[in-house]
Amino acid sequence: MYRLHGVYDWGSLVIHMALEEIGAPFEFVMLDPSQGDLSSPSYLALNPFGLVPVLDTPDGPLFETAAILLYLADRHAALAPAPSAPDRGAFLVWLAVVCQHLHPAVLQLIHPERLLGDGAQRAVADATHRRLLDICAKLNARAQQGDWWFSAAGPSAPTSAPLSILPLYIAMLLRWAQSLPPYREHALSLADYPALQGMIQALETRAPIARVLAREGLFAATATPLSAPLYEGS
Repeated sequence: MYRLHGVYDWGSLVIHMALEEIGAPFEFVMLDPSQGDLSSPSYLALNPFGLVPVLDTPDGPLFETAAILLYLADRHAALAPAPSAPDRGAFLVWLAVVCQHLHPAVLQLIHPERLLGDGAQRAVADATHRRLLDICAKLNARAQQGDWWFSAAGPSAPTSAPLSILPLYIAMLLRWAQSLPPYREHALSLADYPALQGMIQALETRAPIARVLAREGLFAATATPLSAPLYEGS
């Protein structure tokens, strides 16, 4: 059995969704950052950077989101093109785009003070917002090409409607980009990116994803916590 160390609606959300989609047995180990759980010696032994997620596996503890997702995909022969598949290379390229471009941009948008301090946070947020819009436009254009690993079918079993880790990862990040920027005008509107919007709306209807969203309490405020979450900023 896997053990997922995480916090609800933090970076562990995408791993939580992937495990549920695969149907692998797992235990969710809830961490409390306010109590110092992420900086405890026992947790730092699992992830020396003190971040979530961490997944305990038969091959030892893993950290870093993309590494965990690829491990699960390859170990369970699901959620990604097979290593020998002709579209594996293109899939890996766009997974790298999400890891190296989208993920850092979203985090900088919602925490602009981290780069240069409070005095520069508005300028950082403005610049990051422009960069994020460009990244989303590129992702939307690529999603329009219709590859199965860049789309999500509606309500059906994962075996009959293949899903990859890419929509899961993108959906988590764009949930934050819509709901958490400190400046309201920077909150992303998925309506500007119809291919991404359709992909994420379809995710919300998948039974495994809906179970995770319910378990993490994300349906409490809205029926569309991935595609149209409520803005939580000031």
